[in-house]
Amino acid sequence: MWALPLRSASGGGPTFEPVPVHYASFRWWLLLPVLVACAWVSTAGYQGLNGQDAHDYLHLAGGWDAWMSGGERPVMVEHPHGYPLLGAVLGKLSGTLFAMRLIPLVAWMGIVWLMHRLLRRDLTDEHGLTVYVLLAVSLAPFLLRQALTVMSDAPALFLIVAAFAAYIRWKGGGGTWMIVWMALALGISLTVRTAAAPLVITMILLVASDRMAHRFGSRTRRMIKLLGVGTGLVVLWLLRRNGVLLDGPLADWTPLNWFRSELRSDDGVLRYTLPNLMYAAFTCIHPGQFPLGVLLIPFFRKAHLKDPLVRPAVILLLVYLLFVAGLPFQNDRVLLAAQPFIVITFHKAFTESWSWLRKRGSSTWITVIGISIVQVALFVRAMVPFVRQAAAEREVAATTCAFEPARIYTHGMGAALLTYCPGVRVTELWYAEIDRFEPGAFIVVRPEDLSSQWVGRPPGTNWDALQRAGAFPVVVRPDGWLIARLP
Repeated sequence: MWALPLRSASGGGPTFEPVPVHYASFRWWLLLPVLVACAWVSTAGYQGLNGQDAHDYLHLAGGWDAWMSGGERPVMVEHPHGYPLLGAVLGKLSGTLFAMRLIPLVAWMGIVWLMHRLLRRDLTDEHGLTVYVLLAVSLAPFLLRQALTVMSDAPALFLIVAAFAAYIRWKGGGGTWMIVWMALALGISLTVRTAAAPLVITMILLVASDRMAHRFGSRTRRMIKLLGVGTGLVVLWLLRRNGVLLDGPLADWTPLNWFRSELRSDDGVLRYTLPNLMYAAFTCIHPGQFPLGVLLIPFFRKAHLKDPLVRPAVILLLVYLLFVAGLPFQNDRVLLAAQPFIVITFHKAFTESWSWLRKRGSSTWITVIGISIVQVALFVRAMVPFVRQAAAEREVAATTCAFEPARIYTHGMGAALLTYCPGVRVTELWYAEIDRFEPGAFIVVRPEDLSSQWVGRPPGTNWDALQRAGAFPVVVRPDGWLIARLP
């Protein structure tokens, strides 16, 4: 990029001489946190596998690997297949599990790099820019945690940030190719994670709005925006009323969930401390999402919203948080997609806080080191449950497999048992009520979960039926997991 400073020519008229604008170079040590964290969890035996979704992605990747060798095409409607398909392709070179772990890690690095490039246009202080990217992105606890897990969150988020960066470049005169790159990134993001859809739609509408403002003026643009929002709400209502949205969380989406703390869906009855809208708003200062938010709020000014980088980020943030708050659950994974736009929204506030510290002669680096230590502690606190859950899955599966079962009924451990007990028929109690159970089969459940969240629903009713069928305990673990057997 070039600036054109004014000079006086010998003839008295002004002339312009192009001078390159200095942008802070990327500090590669900003990628160090994920490498240290990866070494730590790997030493602890963590392979990125914990929870249903992580194992599902691994199974899908294995299915695509088999398909490329002549097997049947894998079918699983719960997840888009972009991430596991890429894992299967890269797995030909490095092994499927390694590839599935590598993709989120590299995507995390891409997010850090892109956020640095986005913010360096406004944060002209190199030290301030590096500090903000370190604290707001590199050491963000939940984002760093997802970089180490076999999940689609980090790859999808990288594509969303890349699309936003292309949009900003286009607004700054980057040309039509920036829109092409944006569309490509948004399209691929939907093949990786469907939760990206609200951001994809909003970003497309932003481009359309900017084009309309350029052609028709801002007043017409505002009218069309209101019309578009109203049309979208009517379409969503008609789809739900006519039964188009029957399955999945979207079928239970409603603005009434904004004000509820007890939510009901196909995940049973979920009770939370805060109503959904407050929970979604809390992500701006959440210790796992954006710990700096608490410190930066006093420096946030209404004038910041006029910044050409902040304004579209705030629009994307508000639309996404309102959408998430209407879902029938509270999940920090879903909220993670809002994190880059929170970072952009508060970057002006950080500039003011950084200047405030330096003017008062405060030791800025002691402050930075102190905040970094706190965020490292928050990351460890967020990561340890994942490591423990993964260890529990391996231990429960190993104990169950030692009995050489032919059939296993389970709730909450089905995907892990498929990973660690290959060849054993595993039936999840979640899908529907089961009329007949196979004699001699094993059961793996946590009765405490079934007696609260799942009362009156298939997991709970199936467990009641298993007990009536004579299931007796074989192993009871201190963490609540029970291995039982039918006579």
